[in-house]
Amino acid sequence: MPNLVRRAACVSAVKPDRPRGLKPAARCFVALAVVFVALAVCDAMPANVHAQGARVFDPPDPANFFQNTTFAIDGRIGYVPTFGRDMLWSFDVLTGRIIDPDGLVLPGVNASDPFLTAGERLVIPGWFPNQAVLVADISNPADLKVAGVIPVVGQVNIQGQNIEMSAGGIIGFVASFPNDTLYSFNVDTMSLEDPDGLALPGNPDRIALAGDRLALVDTTNGRIMVADVSNPANLTLAGVITLPGGNSFGSNDNIVFAADGRTGFVSNQQRAIHSFDVVSLSVVDPDGLPFGTQGFGDHVALHGDTLAAIYSRGLTFVDVSDPADMHIISEAQFGGTVAPQGDARVAFSRDGTRAAMPVIFPAMRVYVFDVATGAQAANPFPVDDQPNFLTVFQPGDRVGVACSGIDADNVYLIHNLVSKTGDGDDDGDVDLVDVSGFQDCYSGSGGGVGPQCEPFDLDGDKDIDLRDWAALATNMTGAL
Repeated sequence: MPNLVRRAACVSAVKPDRPRGLKPAARCFVALAVVFVALAVCDAMPANVHAQGARVFDPPDPANFFQNTTFAIDGRIGYVPTFGRDMLWSFDVLTGRIIDPDGLVLPGVNASDPFLTAGERLVIPGWFPNQAVLVADISNPADLKVAGVIPVVGQVNIQGQNIEMSAGGIIGFVASFPNDTLYSFNVDTMSLEDPDGLALPGNPDRIALAGDRLALVDTTNGRIMVADVSNPANLTLAGVITLPGGNSFGSNDNIVFAADGRTGFVSNQQRAIHSFDVVSLSVVDPDGLPFGTQGFGDHVALHGDTLAAIYSRGLTFVDVSDPADMHIISEAQFGGTVAPQGDARVAFSRDGTRAAMPVIFPAMRVYVFDVATGAQAANPFPVDDQPNFLTVFQPGDRVGVACSGIDADNVYLIHNLVSKTGDGDDDGDVDLVDVSGFQDCYSGSGGGVGPQCEPFDLDGDKDIDLRDWAALATNMTGAL
């Protein structure tokens, strides 16, 4: 029968018990939820259940990830490239189910980083078959296609470099080495905007865009290079920001920008956090902020006024509300010596109160911390192999982490780790079973949390009330 008729018939067949122990307003909310979730149940697909608390996307062999492989998420769809089989894959980020079973054959090798653009497209820097930016058409995730290839000619290497897209999603920027040049390109015309690019006074690595300014980490001289990209067809050097003290940068040292669109933050190999202004081309905090205990500074992430900074043996949370006077909030309490992978990332929950980070020593795990105290907010989650790129996505602050190594190359999709979702039966979704469990546990404001009802206290205030229901409704997925 037509899909709408089938869905209507399916919903009409759902006859849930009358909500027990709920006030009239709560009954109304639950009734609406039953209809919403029933629709999702009717459309549900089999889940790729790999382990308790997680689904896993495992691309078909012999597909492998590089250590620095990342993946992009657009709504409920994830995209990740592989080598061994040089392919681009699409998958459901809630279930791990592959969407395009054949994948997209890439016309080259060494692709590791996908970036979303406007017009339902995605770009990947790499060898296609020479150094180029590949543009993929992802308008139909079940039938991925190559939209075009933008060659970058010369003694260039852009594989593994990150791409920044302008606000409109049409103009992109990528830096190259060993010719140390910044390029701009157009995904509509499939061409370079500035064919000669901008020659840079140092070796560029991670780049970050802030309005008409683009900041680049200089791994040769330990500085911040700033380009004026207001005219993509004529890129110019705005200036260079010399940071205080001795500075050197590694390949995972990135730049993040505050909401003002001009104040940037970076961590160096000497474990110091520096703040700078890309408009005035000046250092904001003349001393910088030392952090960590040993090893090198690494990746940073920003949520509001809180900066998370990885180093060789840990993770530090920093208050950057005053960029001229930064101070440490807390140190993550791992409970022993740990080591992250060289391309490890840290990511915040939606509200910024928690953060997740992977490590490879003493075991392959993902940790979650309370930002205010640094205490572990959940038991460490084990994964198959070396966890690298990590992100937190919605609904329900789920963790996505790319794992690569000898034993496995896959993407873990972990629920109920960073925050509770209301998945009371821990099966990876929030559906009618969980709604029923919520009904049984409902206590009202100040009513306490009964036995086995803790998964439904979503706001952590020791009761199960309408605020928890609102959070549950936000996280609903239907049966997966």
